[in-house]
Amino acid sequence: MENTTARYRHYRARTFIIMWIVYAGYYFTRKTLAVATPGLMDQYGLNEVHIGWISGAYLGLYALGQFINGILGDKLGARVMLSIGMIGSAMMSIWFGFTTSVFLLVAVWGANGFFQSSGWSNSVKSMAQWFSVKERGTIMGFYCTCYQIGSALATMFAAYVLGHYGLKSTFVLPAVLLLVVAVIFILFQKETPEKAGLPPIDEYTGENTGSTSGDAVSESEDDDTSVLKQVLSHPIVWLMAASYFCLKFVRYSLLTWLPLYLTKKLGYTPELSGYMSALPELVGFLGTVFAGVVSDKLMGSRRAPICAMMFLGLAIACYLQSFFGVMGPVGMTIGLSLVYFMIFGPDSIMTGAAAMDFGTRKGAATAAGFINGVGSIGAFVQAPLLGYLAHKYGYDYFFLIFIPLSIIPFILMLTQWNVRAKKS
Repeated sequence: MENTTARYRHYRARTFIIMWIVYAGYYFTRKTLAVATPGLMDQYGLNEVHIGWISGAYLGLYALGQFINGILGDKLGARVMLSIGMIGSAMMSIWFGFTTSVFLLVAVWGANGFFQSSGWSNSVKSMAQWFSVKERGTIMGFYCTCYQIGSALATMFAAYVLGHYGLKSTFVLPAVLLLVVAVIFILFQKETPEKAGLPPIDEYTGENTGSTSGDAVSESEDDDTSVLKQVLSHPIVWLMAASYFCLKFVRYSLLTWLPLYLTKKLGYTPELSGYMSALPELVGFLGTVFAGVVSDKLMGSRRAPICAMMFLGLAIACYLQSFFGVMGPVGMTIGLSLVYFMIFGPDSIMTGAAAMDFGTRKGAATAAGFINGVGSIGAFVQAPLLGYLAHKYGYDYFFLIFIPLSIIPFILMLTQWNVRAKKS
């Protein structure tokens, strides 16, 4: 047993590090478009409408791919899907860098979105193989820092490459880095404990208890019962998907429009607006750690209570932005940090620990893909809607529209307050 424990510790640490690098790596071929947009417009004669088509193609196929690639991950395995996703995304990024046709720019970046959609659901599935229910909140709280820190690093790297090596290299060099990550993953990641000659995680931890009302589906159910049917049989999966639609609408609204809001509404320079929109996102990683630890240590691995509390906090934080706005850049940055803290907590729980809990090892990718897919529809919808509202009514509404989008998931999560997953 001592040898098993030592080997488990080794492989769990290795899995965490490799999978953290993997999903952070996805951002290196995701964030390049935003950095390169001014150059694309100047060199290729594109306008905002063209950029909207390119971004829309990405978000639309990203949303579609969440549903498809999550299910495929549970059928083919996370190792296969992540390998295909990273290599495919890298190839699309390189192709995009050497493309000038608007039609091809839209098609290639849309294909990149589809390959990118393989990342999260299958990363969640990989993590579910190695970590048990009682620790998933804490572990995934730390793990989910990969998409905040990864996003910031990818943005800075793309900006550096653009400034030193030019527009095409902005898409090529990040793709090369992602290919390196893919090779590391393929060579060193063990998909399951069994593949490393170890017992399954539930056997190792002794957490394979019986199912009770509201529990996640047992992995020993009849083989003819589809994984998708099992996952979708849980009301909390549907409610978290609906909640994530609202949350991702808010998150991607900030990603897309916040710099413009700070410039147009508050009068900051574009450069200052860029820094002010990036820094709070880095601070937001504290929310993921906080939510994960609280859900495990204080809530007995119940995920809905911390989500509900942080959704209420998000509604309050959005309401307070008008007050922070009159306090200058420092005050506004503090206010935005509070918003991101409240966003990233439930964001990491719903697509991380909760998807692992209620999908179980067998259906974790399907659950994560379904929740994230519904959320990605919200991300897709916000761009044209908020663009229209901003053009017609200005920016006074911006944070106010997020308040009902925070209250709705707050209420939904209250209905699931006592639901917890089966330990498996």
